[in-house]
Amino acid sequence: MKKYKDINIDLKDRSYKISVNDNIEDVLFSVVSKIISRPKVFIVTDENVAGFILPAIRKILDDGGIETYVVIIPSGEKSKSFSQLESLIKELLNLKIERQDTLIALGGGVIGDIVGFTASLIFRGIDFIQVPTTLLSQVDSSVGGKTAINMSEGKNLVGSFYQPKAVIADVSLLSTLPNKEIISGFAEVIKYAVLGNKSFFEWLEINQKELLDLNTDLLIEAVSTSCKMKAQIVEEDEQEKGTRALLNLGHTFGHAIENKMNNSGSNILHGEAVGFGMCLSAQFSNKLDFCSGNDVEKIIKIIKDFGIPSNYSDLNTDLKANEIIDIFAKDKKRKDDKNTLILLNGIGKAFIQEEVKDTDINDFLISVGFK
Repeated sequence: MKKYKDINIDLKDRSYKISVNDNIEDVLFSVVSKIISRPKVFIVTDENVAGFILPAIRKILDDGGIETYVVIIPSGEKSKSFSQLESLIKELLNLKIERQDTLIALGGGVIGDIVGFTASLIFRGIDFIQVPTTLLSQVDSSVGGKTAINMSEGKNLVGSFYQPKAVIADVSLLSTLPNKEIISGFAEVIKYAVLGNKSFFEWLEINQKELLDLNTDLLIEAVSTSCKMKAQIVEEDEQEKGTRALLNLGHTFGHAIENKMNNSGSNILHGEAVGFGMCLSAQFSNKLDFCSGNDVEKIIKIIKDFGIPSNYSDLNTDLKANEIIDIFAKDKKRKDDKNTLILLNGIGKAFIQEEVKDTDINDFLISVGFK
């Protein structure tokens, strides 16, 4: 029996539905046909997804009488760039896309980000639908309207808030992913538990093995719970002027580590960096007497048990504390030369801590192994 869970995200005239399911064939045409203004869509995907998932998506839409045009871009974080953005827009214009048309972002977080940003720019804004194919994008980047590209100075520094018309998350698509990608995605699932849902944290502890084995029922529960939490936060603070910043738990440390490692030839996935960043956030919270040592141990343990880097030695590279601080200087949340971090009073109790000095972070990073 096929299973579905729908989550509504209430943003007044920009509201939309997140459909979490295990069979996109039963959902896709129904959702798309209600959004498009003419029987034509433009699918943007990457080289990896094009070989596995794209043919089935095209067949569903073609069988329903919806004409599909496809643009395939290179896989990986390097596609979140000005040059790729320009190339994508040019290709869509050459395909004679019109203001009334709809884009479909078929892929992981990179695809969702660049397609969403493109949709916000082309003709000053057209409709787009998110069809996330990775766990990380299903629970995080496809929901909430953040779109962006990277610069050499840091991740997601140029972008817009632009909401999709729908999100369709089929957990069965996760079976096409390499195991490392699946594990990386669970970092974002754990994040929701750590920042605001202790009972969800305990549920993840109990069901960790079956989740990693891609148990469909449990995946639908994990994805829908994560999306519900994100929807509630986005409804309260769509443009991150307050509580939405809580969703950055682990990301300030994680983005800096990801930026440094990937630009220096050492590879780390976004979820891996965020998972390790959560460990650092928990440890730093403990150092400042906000979070108990027992809760820190539990957070580190669950991240380690899911196979995500949980301490400095797991990175298998040398990182300098001062270089991480240099990247912090370009963080979007920085104010008056001081840092804003998401810290913890315990599991499920995240809060925003402003005016954190570079020197305090530098000393902490050195204390946990950074050079």
